[in-house]
Amino acid sequence: MSNLYLHYVLDLWFERVVKSRLRGEARLVRYIDDFVICFQYRSDAIRVQDALRLRLGKFGLTLEPTKTKLVELGRFAQRHAGKRGRKRPETIYFLGLTLYCTRNQKGNFKVGMRTEKSRLRRSLTSLQELMRQIRHHTISDQVGEINAFLRGHYAYYGVAGNLRCLAKVYRAVERYWHRMLRSRSWAGRALNWSMFNQIKERTPLLRPKLRLRYPELQALAVL
Repeated sequence: MSNLYLHYVLDLWFERVVKSRLRGEARLVRYIDDFVICFQYRSDAIRVQDALRLRLGKFGLTLEPTKTKLVELGRFAQRHAGKRGRKRPETIYFLGLTLYCTRNQKGNFKVGMRTEKSRLRRSLTSLQELMRQIRHHTISDQVGEINAFLRGHYAYYGVAGNLRCLAKVYRAVERYWHRMLRSRSWAGRALNWSMFNQIKERTPLLRPKLRLRYPELQALAVL
Protein backbone atom coordinates (compact mmCIF):
# COMPACT_ATOMS: atom_id res chain seq x y z
CA MET A 1 0.00 0.00 0.00
CA SER A 2 2.81 2.41 0.85
CA ASN A 3 4.27 1.85 -2.61
CA LEU A 4 1.00 2.88 -4.28
CA TYR A 5 0.38 5.70 -1.81
CA LEU A 6 3.82 7.28 -2.17
CA HIS A 7 3.67 7.06 -5.94
CA TYR A 8 1.19 9.94 -5.83
CA VAL A 9 2.42 11.68 -2.67
CA LEU A 10 6.11 11.64 -3.58
CA ASP A 11 7.01 10.25 -7.02
CA LEU A 12 4.63 12.24 -9.19
CA TRP A 13 5.04 15.38 -7.09
CA PHE A 14 8.82 15.20 -7.40
CA GLU A 15 8.78 14.63 -11.18
CA ARG A 16 6.02 17.08 -12.12
CA VAL A 17 6.43 19.88 -9.57
CA VAL A 18 9.83 19.80 -7.89
CA LYS A 19 12.34 19.07 -10.66
CA SER A 20 11.21 21.93 -12.89
CA ARG A 21 11.88 24.46 -10.09
CA LEU A 22 15.39 23.34 -9.19
CA ARG A 23 18.63 25.04 -10.11
CA GLY A 24 20.43 21.79 -11.02
CA GLU A 25 19.78 18.12 -11.67
CA ALA A 26 18.06 15.83 -9.17
CA ARG A 27 17.12 12.15 -8.95
CA LEU A 28 14.77 10.23 -6.67
CA VAL A 29 15.52 6.61 -5.75
CA ARG A 30 12.76 4.90 -3.74
CA TYR A 31 11.99 1.38 -2.54
CA ILE A 32 8.59 1.10 -0.78
CA ASP A 33 8.85 3.81 1.94
CA ASP A 34 12.64 4.22 1.92
CA PHE A 35 14.07 6.77 -0.48
CA VAL A 36 17.12 8.86 -1.29
CA ILE A 37 16.98 12.12 -3.24
CA CYS A 38 20.20 13.23 -4.95
CA PHE A 39 20.85 16.86 -5.83
CA GLN A 40 23.53 18.63 -7.79
CA TYR A 41 23.40 21.67 -5.51
CA ARG A 42 23.09 21.92 -1.74
CA SER A 43 20.69 24.86 -1.98
CA ASP A 44 18.21 22.69 -3.91
CA ALA A 45 18.49 19.95 -1.28
CA ILE A 46 17.65 22.36 1.54
CA ARG A 47 14.67 23.80 -0.32
CA VAL A 48 13.22 20.39 -1.14
CA GLN A 49 13.79 19.10 2.39
CA ASP A 50 11.58 21.88 3.76
CA ALA A 51 9.01 21.45 0.99
CA LEU A 52 8.93 17.69 1.50
CA ARG A 53 7.93 18.05 5.14
CA LEU A 54 5.02 20.27 4.12
CA ARG A 55 4.04 17.88 1.32
CA LEU A 56 3.96 14.83 3.58
CA GLY A 57 2.16 16.79 6.29
CA LYS A 58 -0.80 17.31 3.95
CA PHE A 59 -1.35 13.55 3.98
CA GLY A 60 -0.70 13.00 7.67
CA LEU A 61 2.82 11.68 7.06
CA THR A 62 6.15 12.67 8.60
CA LEU A 63 9.82 12.01 7.94
CA GLU A 64 11.52 9.65 10.38
CA PRO A 65 13.93 12.02 12.21
CA THR A 66 16.53 9.36 13.02
CA LYS A 67 16.74 8.28 9.36
CA THR A 68 16.56 11.70 7.70
CA LYS A 69 19.70 13.73 7.12
CA LEU A 70 21.42 15.90 4.55
CA VAL A 71 24.72 14.39 3.42
CA GLU A 72 27.27 15.64 0.91
CA LEU A 73 28.62 13.08 -1.54
CA GLY A 74 30.77 13.86 -4.54
CA ARG A 75 34.18 14.89 -5.79
CA PHE A 76 34.59 17.69 -3.27
CA ALA A 77 33.05 15.98 -0.22
CA GLN A 78 36.43 15.03 1.28
CA ARG A 79 37.77 18.56 0.92
CA HIS A 80 34.67 20.11 2.46
CA ALA A 81 34.65 17.57 5.30
CA GLY A 82 38.14 18.68 6.28
CA LYS A 83 37.03 22.31 6.40
CA ARG A 84 34.19 21.31 8.76
CA GLY A 85 36.53 19.48 11.13
CA ARG A 86 35.66 15.96 9.97
CA LYS A 87 38.22 13.34 8.94
CA ARG A 88 35.97 11.92 6.22
CA PRO A 89 32.59 12.65 4.61
CA GLU A 90 29.39 11.38 6.17
CA THR A 91 27.73 8.21 4.99
CA ILE A 92 24.19 7.15 4.02
CA TYR A 93 22.39 3.98 5.13
CA PHE A 94 19.98 2.72 2.48
CA LEU A 95 18.34 -0.70 2.20
CA GLY A 96 20.91 -2.39 4.42
CA LEU A 97 23.92 -0.85 2.67
CA THR A 98 26.25 1.95 3.70
CA LEU A 99 26.95 4.41 0.88
CA TYR A 100 30.22 6.32 1.25
CA CYS A 101 32.70 8.40 -0.73
CA THR A 102 35.71 6.61 -2.18
CA ARG A 103 37.85 6.52 -5.33
CA ASN A 104 38.41 3.98 -8.07
CA GLN A 105 41.78 2.69 -9.26
CA LYS A 106 42.19 5.74 -11.51
CA GLY A 107 41.71 8.07 -8.54
CA ASN A 108 38.29 9.30 -9.64
CA PHE A 109 35.39 9.71 -7.25
CA LYS A 110 32.82 6.96 -6.89
CA VAL A 111 30.12 5.96 -4.41
CA GLY A 112 31.19 2.87 -2.49
CA MET A 113 28.78 0.40 -0.93
CA ARG A 114 29.23 -2.05 1.92
CA THR A 115 26.95 -4.01 4.24
CA GLU A 116 25.62 -1.79 7.02
CA LYS A 117 27.08 -2.78 10.41
CA SER A 118 23.79 -3.57 12.15
CA ARG A 119 22.68 -5.69 9.17
CA LEU A 120 25.99 -7.56 9.27
CA ARG A 121 25.53 -8.28 12.99
CA ARG A 122 21.96 -9.41 12.32
CA SER A 123 23.13 -11.80 9.61
CA LEU A 124 25.77 -13.31 11.89
CA THR A 125 23.21 -13.72 14.68
CA SER A 126 20.86 -15.49 12.27
CA LEU A 127 23.75 -17.68 11.18
CA GLN A 128 24.49 -18.73 14.75
CA GLU A 129 20.84 -19.59 15.29
CA LEU A 130 20.86 -21.68 12.11
CA MET A 131 23.92 -23.56 13.36
CA ARG A 132 22.12 -24.45 16.59
CA GLN A 133 19.10 -25.72 14.67
CA ILE A 134 21.09 -28.00 12.34
CA ARG A 135 23.69 -29.11 14.87
CA HIS A 136 22.66 -32.78 14.80
CA HIS A 137 21.94 -33.02 11.06
CA THR A 138 24.19 -34.97 8.72
CA ILE A 139 27.08 -33.03 7.24
CA SER A 140 25.53 -33.05 3.77
CA ASP A 141 22.27 -31.65 5.15
CA GLN A 142 24.18 -29.03 7.13
CA VAL A 143 26.02 -27.86 4.02
CA GLY A 144 22.72 -27.61 2.14
CA GLU A 145 21.22 -25.37 4.84
CA ILE A 146 24.36 -23.25 5.22
CA ASN A 147 24.74 -22.75 1.47
CA ALA A 148 21.07 -21.73 1.19
CA PHE A 149 21.81 -19.04 3.80
CA LEU A 150 24.95 -17.90 1.97
CA ARG A 151 23.20 -17.90 -1.40
CA GLY A 152 20.52 -15.55 -0.10
CA HIS A 153 23.07 -13.30 1.61
CA TYR A 154 25.25 -13.04 -1.50
CA ALA A 155 22.19 -12.38 -3.69
CA TYR A 156 21.18 -9.33 -1.62
CA TYR A 157 24.53 -7.88 -0.52
CA GLY A 158 26.65 -9.01 -3.47
CA VAL A 159 27.17 -5.58 -5.02
CA ALA A 160 30.41 -4.26 -6.46
CA GLY A 161 32.80 -3.04 -3.77
CA ASN A 162 31.24 -5.17 -1.03
CA LEU A 163 33.31 -8.31 -1.49
CA ARG A 164 35.19 -7.74 1.77
CA CYS A 165 31.99 -7.84 3.83
CA LEU A 166 30.87 -10.98 2.00
CA ALA A 167 34.21 -12.56 2.88
CA LYS A 168 33.64 -11.69 6.56
CA VAL A 169 30.42 -13.68 6.52
CA TYR A 170 32.11 -16.59 4.75
CA ARG A 171 34.93 -16.70 7.32
CA ALA A 172 32.36 -16.53 10.13
CA VAL A 173 30.55 -19.51 8.58
CA GLU A 174 33.80 -21.45 8.57
CA ARG A 175 34.49 -20.66 12.24
CA TYR A 176 30.96 -21.40 13.41
CA TRP A 177 30.71 -24.64 11.45
CA HIS A 178 34.11 -25.86 12.65
CA ARG A 179 33.19 -25.05 16.24
CA MET A 180 29.84 -26.79 15.88
CA LEU A 181 31.34 -29.97 14.45
CA ARG A 182 33.89 -30.09 17.25
CA SER A 183 31.22 -29.74 19.91
CA ARG A 184 28.98 -32.55 18.64
CA SER A 185 30.93 -35.25 20.50
CA TRP A 186 34.09 -35.84 22.49
CA ALA A 187 35.65 -37.42 19.42
CA GLY A 188 34.87 -34.26 17.48
CA ARG A 189 37.23 -32.24 19.67
CA ALA A 190 40.07 -33.81 17.71
CA LEU A 191 38.75 -32.20 14.53
CA ASN A 192 41.58 -29.85 13.59
CA TRP A 193 41.56 -27.38 10.70
CA SER A 194 43.31 -29.83 8.37
CA MET A 195 40.56 -32.40 8.87
CA PHE A 196 37.93 -29.67 8.60
CA ASN A 197 39.36 -28.52 5.25
CA GLN A 198 39.07 -32.08 3.98
CA ILE A 199 35.36 -32.02 4.88
CA LYS A 200 34.99 -28.74 2.99
CA GLU A 201 36.63 -30.25 -0.08
CA ARG A 202 34.05 -33.05 -0.12
CA THR A 203 31.12 -30.77 0.73
CA PRO A 204 32.20 -27.23 -0.27
CA LEU A 205 30.70 -24.03 1.05
CA LEU A 206 29.62 -21.35 -1.40
CA ARG A 207 32.40 -18.84 -1.88
CA PRO A 208 31.62 -15.09 -1.84
CA LYS A 209 30.16 -13.99 -5.17
CA LEU A 210 29.08 -10.61 -6.49
CA ARG A 211 25.62 -10.47 -8.00
CA LEU A 212 26.12 -6.96 -9.42
CA ARG A 213 29.61 -6.19 -10.68
CA TYR A 214 30.73 -2.69 -11.65
CA PRO A 215 29.60 -2.84 -15.32
CA GLU A 216 26.08 -3.97 -14.31
CA LEU A 217 26.00 -1.49 -11.44
CA GLN A 218 26.97 1.41 -13.71
CA ALA A 219 24.20 0.45 -16.12
CA LEU A 220 21.66 0.71 -13.29
CA ALA A 221 23.00 3.95 -11.82
CA VAL A 222 20.89 7.07 -12.21
CA LEU A 223 23.11 9.52 -10.33
